[in-house]
Amino acid sequence: MTKSRLYIYIIAGGYVAYTGAGLAKSALEQRPDNYMLYLIIGILFVAVGGFFAVKSVLRISRGDYAGRPENSGDEPQEEKDDMQSDPEDK
Repeated sequence: MTKSRLYIYIIAGGYVAYTGAGLAKSALEQRPDNYMLYLIIGILFVAVGGFFAVKSVLRISRGDYAGRPENSGDEPQEEKDDMQSDPEDK
């Protein structure tokens, strides 16, 4: 996963969590007929959106994304040759 996609996940997850918090808050304040359903859905939105946002922030902070030099497989040619040669040849 690329770094830009992780930033999109942070923004989208934050938005979903924000929307869920607003839904839950308005369900508790206004108490419509089926406010428990709205409250449960709002809490679910907060949990799922928060999960994606936090998971993406952690992946960026650890450097666990595509495009980093150590993740791209660009090793010096000498190391690749050593790994591919037979141990019996030495």
